[in-house]
Amino acid sequence: MEERLGRIERDVNTLTSDVTAMKDDVTALKKGQADIMNTLTQVLQMLARIDGRLDEQRATINALIPTRIAAVPPAAE
Repeated sequence: MEERLGRIERDVNTLTSDVTAMKDDVTALKKGQADIMNTLTQVLQMLARIDGRLDEQRATINALIPTRIAAVPPAAE
């Protein structure tokens, strides 16, 4: 009976250690997730800035196209 009780106590201690390790892992995962979210926020802000600059460049190029076409002389016949 004592042998069985000893095995049960060892099993409970092992499970307690495993649960503690899992709690530590979850804490580390939550910290990692927070870091990833911060990085993702920064990347999205940079992409928004790039998108804005591309829109500005598109508008500039679109405005220059008719000017460039008008500046080209007609082909000599």
